[in-house]
Amino acid sequence: MNNQRLAFTLLLATFIGACTPGNGPATAQLKTLVPGSALHSPNGITFGPDGHLYAGSVSAQTVFRIDVSNAAVEVVVPEPFGEADDVAFAPDGRLVWTALVAGEIRALQTDGTVTTVVSDYPLINPVYFTTDGRLFAAQIGFDRLYEFPVDKGLALNGEPRLVASKIGNLNSFEITDDNTLYGPLVNNGEVAQINIETGEVTVIGGGLGTVVAVNLDAAGNVWAIDWVSGDLWRIAKGDDTRWQSPERIATLTPPLDNLAVGPDGMIYISRPAHSAIERVDPATGKNTTLIEGYLAAPGGMTLTTHDGHESLLVADGYGYRIVDTQSGAVTSTFDITGFGFPAASVAAAANDDYFALTDVVVRPSVYLVDRKTGKTIVKWRDIKSALGIVLSTDGNPLVTDYASGTLVQLDRTDRKLRNVIATDLAGPVGLTWANDEQDAVYVAESLTGSITRIEFNGQRTPIVSGLAQPEGITLMSDGRIAVVEVGKQRLLAVDPANGAVEVLATELPVGHAAANAAAPIHLPSGVAQGVDGTLYISGDLDNSIRVLRN
Repeated sequence: MNNQRLAFTLLLATFIGACTPGNGPATAQLKTLVPGSALHSPNGITFGPDGHLYAGSVSAQTVFRIDVSNAAVEVVVPEPFGEADDVAFAPDGRLVWTALVAGEIRALQTDGTVTTVVSDYPLINPVYFTTDGRLFAAQIGFDRLYEFPVDKGLALNGEPRLVASKIGNLNSFEITDDNTLYGPLVNNGEVAQINIETGEVTVIGGGLGTVVAVNLDAAGNVWAIDWVSGDLWRIAKGDDTRWQSPERIATLTPPLDNLAVGPDGMIYISRPAHSAIERVDPATGKNTTLIEGYLAAPGGMTLTTHDGHESLLVADGYGYRIVDTQSGAVTSTFDITGFGFPAASVAAAANDDYFALTDVVVRPSVYLVDRKTGKTIVKWRDIKSALGIVLSTDGNPLVTDYASGTLVQLDRTDRKLRNVIATDLAGPVGLTWANDEQDAVYVAESLTGSITRIEFNGQRTPIVSGLAQPEGITLMSDGRIAVVEVGKQRLLAVDPANGAVEVLATELPVGHAAANAAAPIHLPSGVAQGVDGTLYISGDLDNSIRVLRN
C-alpha cells in the first residue's frame, strides 16, 4: 500500500533567467467576461456523514466539499491526489474515490494521508461500500464489476473477485442495506438490480437513454439520470412492491454525470461540462442552481466570428466553446455530450473555413473541423503533446509538440506528411503568427522562459528570455507580443524589436494542473486580442474568461 502526503501547494515550476521585466506603467484591472466557478468539472458526488456534499473531479484532480445550505466550497483532497471520478464513504466515515486515469482506488485516512487501496485497474469508475464494509467497484469500458476485499485499514486483503462482466457497462451505483446493488447499464439504457453474490442482473427500468448514475431516496424510489438528454427519472415501487414504469421528473442542461439524494430530500446533480451543481425538488421537478458555472477547463483560444459577432474559440475540457466577446454568452456548435470528438481540447485556432484543436488529455490528437458542419475533416495522431496551434489561411495547422520539443507543420490533404520546422525547443507551448505572410511564428519556450521567432526556413531569432513559464501568446495590433507568464500569474507585452517587457496585468487566475498532461504545463493558458485592442485571457484556475480593455 502506497502512502502519499497531501501537497497543498500548486505543482508549478518557475524558471528565472537573464531578462528582468521592466515596471512599465501601472497595471490595469482585469474585468470578467465569463464568470468562473467554485468547482472544476465535477463528476461523482455523494453526501458524507457530516451532511455535506462531496464532489470528485478527474480534470481538477481534486475532491471538494460543498455546504448545500450556502454553496460554500472547500478542497478536501487537493491535486494531484484527489483525481476522482466517483466518491464514496466507508462505514467508519473515511472517504474513498476512484482515480480513473491512474487506475486506482484511493482513500483519505484519519491522519490526513492518502493511501492507494487498489492499483492497476484502468478506467476504474463507480465505487460503493456495503454497510458492513465490503468494497465494490466497476471498470467502465471493460464492463466488469469487482469486489475488492479490504481490511480495517482499507488495504487490499486478498484477491479481487469478479462479480459480473459484459452486463452493459455498469456506472455509478448504490448498494442498499439488504446488499442489493442498484445501478445503470449505460450501453443498454437500463437500470438494474444486481445480486452482489451471484452477479445475477434483474432489469427494473428501460428506455432511459444514456443512463449513467443511480441513487435511492429514503422511500426506496430509484432515481437515474441520462447523460445525453439531461433527463432525471424516477422508478417507484407500487403498492404490490413491483417496480412502476420510469417517470421523467425534470430535464436539465446536459451532460449530466452523477446525482445524490440529500438529507433534505432534494436531488443534487453534477454537470461537469459547465462546472455546475443543480438541485431538483423531487415533488415539483423544479431545479435551481447550487453552484453556477459555464466552462469546464478553458485553455488556449483565438479570435473568430460566429453568427456575425466577434467571438472567441476557446479550447475547453469538453471539446470547445464559442464565447461572444460583447455579451460573454457561451455556446457550443457541436454535441458536447458525445463521447467521441473531441473529448477535450487544450489549444485552438481558426480561419474562415476551419477550426483546429488539440487534445493531450484524453487521446493525444490534432483535429481539423469544418466550421459549417462541425464535422472532423482530418485527425492527426502520434503527436504526443500539442500544446500550441495556429492555422494557415489554406487550412494547414502548425503545432508545438511539448513532449518532443518540435515545431511541426501538418498538411490537411496528406495526413502522413509532416514538416518539422524546428527541433530542440525547450518546452514549446504558446504559438502565434509573426506576420501576415504566415512564414514565421513566435514560440513560447516554457522551460527556458524564452520567446523565439522561427522562420519556416529554420532561422531562429531570440526575442526575450528569463520569463517564468510563458504559455499563451498572441501578436497584438501594435506589433508587440502578449504573453501569459504563468509562473508569476502576469500578462506581459514583449516588444520583438528590442525585447522590452511591459507588465499589463497581475494576479491572473492561471496555473491549473490537469490529469494525464505534461508537467509542469498541464493546461496551457490562452490569450487573444479583439479588433478593438481588447485582450482576453483564459483563467484556468476558476474557469473564467477575463478581459483587459484599452
